[in-house]
Order: sequence, then C-alpha cells, then structure tokens
Amino acid sequence: MADINLNQKLTVSPKVLQRTLLLGRVKMAQAIRMPEGEWAKLLCEVERDPLFRELLSAHSENKRIVRYRRYGRCGISGQFYEMQDTRVIGGTGQQPEALLAQKKHLLKLIEKVGQEKFEKHFLYRERGDSLENIANQCGIGIGEAEQLQDFILNMSVQAEFYHPSGLETDNIAKPTLVGRIVRNDDGSFSMSFFSPHLARGQYEINHEALKNWQKQRKLNRQSSSRIRKFIGVLELSNLKQGAFWRVMEYLLVLQQKYFETRDETKMSPVSLRKVARHVQFAPSTISRVMGNKSVLLPWDREILISDLMPGQRRVVLSILDKLLNSLKNTLTDAQLSKLVADQYGVRVSRRTITACRHYLANHTS
Repeated sequence: MADINLNQKLTVSPKVLQRTLLLGRVKMAQAIRMPEGEWAKLLCEVERDPLFRELLSAHSENKRIVRYRRYGRCGISGQFYEMQDTRVIGGTGQQPEALLAQKKHLLKLIEKVGQEKFEKHFLYRERGDSLENIANQCGIGIGEAEQLQDFILNMSVQAEFYHPSGLETDNIAKPTLVGRIVRNDDGSFSMSFFSPHLARGQYEINHEALKNWQKQRKLNRQSSSRIRKFIGVLELSNLKQGAFWRVMEYLLVLQQKYFETRDETKMSPVSLRKVARHVQFAPSTISRVMGNKSVLLPWDREILISDLMPGQRRVVLSILDKLLNSLKNTLTDAQLSKLVADQYGVRVSRRTITACRHYLANHTS
C-alpha cells in the first residue's frame, strides 16, 4: 500500500477517513475535524470488535491493559435513563418509534440491574471483569449483558438523535448538543454528557502490560496488526477528547459567576489564545475541537460553547448597557472605565468605553 501524504489537504469522505484512521496514519488535525457523531461511530467500530472486547477485560500480571478513565466534574446525564417524546427527537435512519421501543426495553433491563451496578460494571467497567462475570454479579443472562454492552455503544452513536440541538446558526451543519451544565451540592459546576463515550472520559492504556499480554496470547500477525490499529485510534481519541475536556473544565470554573447569576455582565472575558495557552493546545486545535458544539446551561438555555469564551468587547457592551440604563447616562467615559474596573474587574481603556458607548447608541432602541 502506498504511503499516505499526511500534509495533504483533507478532502476525503467520512467513510474513507474512518478507514484511514483505522490504519493509524492520520494526524490529530484530521481526527478533530470529524463530527462528534462520526467519531462515535469510529470508536464503536473498534469497541465492537471481539479482540478489543477481550482486551478490555484482559490483565497481565494483575494489571489491566485498557480501561476507561473518567474526568473529574463530569458524568452521564440523568436523561440517559429517561424516555423521550417522539416529537422532540430527530435524526436519520430508523424510525423514532423503533428506536424508542428498543430504548424502552433496555431501560427496563437497566432498572432490573440497578443504575449503580449498571454504571459500575457496564458504563465505566470499573473492575475489568469479563462479561460472563459481570452478568453473574448483576443477576442477568450473558445475552442480556451483551444487549446492555451494545446499548451503550448505540446510545453514543445516536446521542444526536435523542438530543438534537435547537439552535439556529449560520453554519450549514446543525450544532452538536453534547450535554448539560449542572450545579453540584458544593456550589461548583460539572458536565452531564448525553453521550456515553464522552462520559467515559479517556482510554488508559498500559503499554507494558499490553506488550506482555500479546506475548502470552501468541497473537498472529493479523491480530497484532488489529491491536496496533485499535491503540492508534484510542490514542487519537485521548488527544481529541482530552483537548475538549480541558477546555470545558477551565470554562466551568472561569464562568462560575455567570452560571450562578444568569447575568451576562458577570461573564469573564477570555480570548481563544488565552484558553489555548492555559490548556496547552494550539488555538487552531481548540477552535476545531470546540467548534459547532453546544451545551444546556443550568437554566435550560442552549448556547454554543464558543459563547462561553466571550471577548472583552462583548462583556464590556453588556456591562455598559446595564450601567447606562441604571445611571441615566450621566458618567463620563473615564468614570465609566473606572467603574467597570472596580465593580466588574474588567480593566478597559477610556477609548474602548467611548467606542462601545457609540456602538450602543446606534444599535439599541
């Protein structure tokens, strides 16, 4: 097979790109361009392979080879366990009624197992037991355990079907609604994801244990090649999802006052460059990873994640609009500049205040 030019501009179809990814010959810059639904399909293709499923429960010298590593401040949304109305779901493929009937059946099975056991043994695979052992511990048959295993993968692929975005944007593609920001008991905020593969976090790979396991299993060349391809996809996923989560974790802390008050004047201005510097990724990577994704705020308003990274001008406009309405436009630009700094912690020049004031005068009724 001829070598693939990694510097060539990406013009291939999603199906061709998936095959390229499985060959482990694609750069991170190409992987992050894939829409979330297509990426979920790729991961599911890997996770459905019998060899990968063996790897997921395999140990070498009592060490797990592959496991899920959850992020802090995140989990699966409670809506994962609820039925949706056919009037509010969307997507393509099977009819809504057929998909909802499948989900209804499997939610009953989850209820039989118990949510805590389901998440421990199926969603997060905390102990790395074989599916047979998991079935025994949960009091279900192996066939039912396989159904739950596949249900998680199907829900990852169908997340956009069950939770379509309601935003209208200028983009040709509709935004991907990834989850909901929720308030915790301690006052902090976290993410509840709609897709299981996002809630699971990253793949933790013990390369030394993998090497020993392969020797013990005496895999043939074909199986060893498949393992390499799988690991390549998992590592790309870790980069892609890792960049996404580090930005979200940063924004959950940065915009806490906004989440608490719903007041846009309480938003912290931040540039894409500053976010990228904080999470130690290139600005272009952050832009692509976060692009065209949306979240539900704690009060159920959907916004693009990029709107949680407002520039200084946008925040200052919100502050001035509020101040000028309450102060009846009596302060000078210099006084307003000082007031914005003292009350809102946003340092801005008098010149910027003048420009923003002029903008508001011409764009508000």
